[in-house]
Amino acid sequence: MLKIWRSPYSRFGIHVEYPDDLQDETVTAEKSYTDEVLKNIMDCGFNAIWIHGQLHHIIPNPHFPEFAPHGRIHLNALRSLCLRAAKYGIRVFVYLQPPRAIPTSDLAFWQKHIDIGGQVLNCRGDDNTRFDTRALCTSTPYVRDYLRESFADFTRLLPELGGFIIISASEYPAHCYANRNCRPGPRRPRKLIMDQVPTNCPRCGARNPEDVVAELLNTVRDGVRSISSKMELIFWNWSWTMYADPPCETIISRLPQDITLMVDFERGGIRPDGIRVDEYSLGYAGPSEQFLEVRKAAERHGITVMPKYQLGTTHELATVRPLPVIPNLFRKADYLRSTGLHGFMGCWNFGNLNSSSLKAFNFFLELKRETDCDEAMTAFAHSEYPGCNAEKIIAAWHIFADALAMDYPFCVPFLYDSPVNHSLALIPEPGPLSGKPVGRSWLPDERGDVYPEPAEFPLEKLIRRLGTLAEHWKAGVELLREALGTAHRDFINAAICGLVWQSVFHLYQIYRLRKNWNDALLPEYRILDALVYALQKGDAKLGPYAEQLGVDLLSLLAEPLTEFVNSGYLTVEGDRVTLTREGLFFGNNIISELINRISDSPE
Repeated sequence: MLKIWRSPYSRFGIHVEYPDDLQDETVTAEKSYTDEVLKNIMDCGFNAIWIHGQLHHIIPNPHFPEFAPHGRIHLNALRSLCLRAAKYGIRVFVYLQPPRAIPTSDLAFWQKHIDIGGQVLNCRGDDNTRFDTRALCTSTPYVRDYLRESFADFTRLLPELGGFIIISASEYPAHCYANRNCRPGPRRPRKLIMDQVPTNCPRCGARNPEDVVAELLNTVRDGVRSISSKMELIFWNWSWTMYADPPCETIISRLPQDITLMVDFERGGIRPDGIRVDEYSLGYAGPSEQFLEVRKAAERHGITVMPKYQLGTTHELATVRPLPVIPNLFRKADYLRSTGLHGFMGCWNFGNLNSSSLKAFNFFLELKRETDCDEAMTAFAHSEYPGCNAEKIIAAWHIFADALAMDYPFCVPFLYDSPVNHSLALIPEPGPLSGKPVGRSWLPDERGDVYPEPAEFPLEKLIRRLGTLAEHWKAGVELLREALGTAHRDFINAAICGLVWQSVFHLYQIYRLRKNWNDALLPEYRILDALVYALQKGDAKLGPYAEQLGVDLLSLLAEPLTEFVNSGYLTVEGDRVTLTREGLFFGNNIISELINRISDSPE
């Protein structure tokens, strides 16, 4: 079985108008995939890795003599990586989206090649700059000849390569329909402006996008197969739903049988709360209805299918080691094991650190007999945590999986543009909003204070969801604390997840307050902010704050303080509140409950 993974230290490369091709991953991977990293990937049960590349930076071709000025460096670096990886039983796959578009500002190039220019697209770079690109139109024989020859040369020059992973939609500006959402039909979730003009290329605009995509993929295949019948070719169906309703059989039916179709396992599914899944998800186990449709269509045409997962983290929360939703990992692994599919790709650009989640998935994948979820998790818990209280650990895992499935506000605006992934690092200031968006979650954008309010989750509903998520997750964390202790890495990781949910809950509460800011709120805000700061240091005298607020804080907080004292989380002497060592682990949750009690008081 093909099991594709990735180094946590790999650099995808930066998308800007004129990138430095020597910073491409096809060059830098030599350093990020050390022998130690490769051995670790092998020990985790994987036998392949994927590397992001750009064809026009790697392979020179007479059709475009401007391309690949450092091609020899790229090829030599890839060859060296392939040879070292082979020592660990690992094959190298190059991930490509050909042909990549060229900036319109490259006047010398386009004066020479204007007759093959296609779709013009305005892009936003990783550095937040805007620039226009023009596609190399694949409806022209000249461009298809270039692609066919280049993939033939790539295969001939680097026979050590495991194969290619080809994406044909949505990632970067590429062919004329690469970023064009032009699908008609009743299943479209929303109408986009670009629907009105599928492409501004006069050649591709007169064609169906399915025809353009299928022709492109067959051209790539023909180039590779002209040299090798064994080189593995994986075509990824990501965002083909821009062109046709699922299962996109109008594309699948045109594909050759000597490729593998990689299909997103969760996308197109419906969560238990009725929300549609349109991204990778660990909160949703899958397989989605869309995956099953695509698999059936592929099998009708004699094409092998493999699922695309993210096993460590997703955009749901990408800044932790793993999302510990072990029951869902069992369901994903069990489907793969029981159906005997070709293999899987298990990660994207984040969530690639070794973790108990990764170990669990591979443990479940290697089970030699049919078993139910709890039985399999019990066996894994005893293997991973010898002498543990497996019952409490499994209960915690179920709580985490249920909370992520039922409480998380899953929708693309929240995944991509909310403060969830950097919530612990944000310090909101009192006062009205600045008007600056919080920025893209996967890039180090400058962080503003305007958060998305998704149509699926109006603000009040969103806040309630986040509060419930934090509350439910806290119960699972407590079970892990009892089972593993506070020093164990998996307890700490789960606790950090809980703090993130709590933090983003508070950030949205503050956002709501600042949307309707009244300067009269400032004095009380300052007092509470100072109290929070004192408690975060682990020790605070309530008297001065009670005097400023005009509230008897000891009486108001008597119930939660007594509960926390009895739990061993803090001590109270007079008006002094001191967090214990145990309490410091739950400090934000404790402080949150105390501050909420003060804020909700009618006094």
